Amino acid sequence: MKTDLELINDKNPNVRYEVAERINIEHLPKMMNDESWEVRWEVAKRIGDEGGAFADEHLPKMMNDKSYDVRWKVAERIGDEHLPAMMNDKDSQVRLEIVKRIGVEHLPKMMNDEIFIVRYEVAKRIGVEHLPKMMNDKNHWVRLEVARRIDPKFLGEMFGFDFDPIYQEGLIKVLSEREDLKKCKL
Repeated sequence: MKTDLELINDKNPNVRYEVAERINIEHLPKMMNDESWEVRWEVAKRIGDEGGAFADEHLPKMMNDKSYDVRWKVAERIGDEHLPAMMNDKDSQVRLEIVKRIGVEHLPKMMNDEIFIVRYEVAKRIGVEHLPKMMNDKNHWVRLEVARRIDPKFLGEMFGFDFDPIYQEGLIKVLSEREDLKKCKL
């Protein structure tokens, strides 16, 4: 019977995946360049789960993996200091994970992302001083999230931007839920 170290290079990717699930952590770096993205995904997961200096040494080597699934797993587990280097990943799922974890000081660089769900998550976390720059976003879900947090002095402009009844109804609902506006006296 072959040892796990011998099975690292087995022809069958399912065998290599099973090895990646159980092999001693110190041998995982030998599998970081496996031809199977599933094996590399498991390697990134286990290295990230290990954490500490081991993860700090090895996960950055996987930040540019050819598979977005692997990069996504890396983005979930890599140390915060490496997140800015992944902000411009070509895959929106990776960028979405970065937005959820990165420090708020980096979010202004991501508020014009091409994918609305990334911008939506930015609107949820970005500093309120940046929200006026997002209030005319082309996506009404992003604008509604901005309306939840923006300074009330900008709200009039948000009503006049989009006359779509669904957006207007959503905006009224969002504003009716804001505690700071309930305290306003007319």
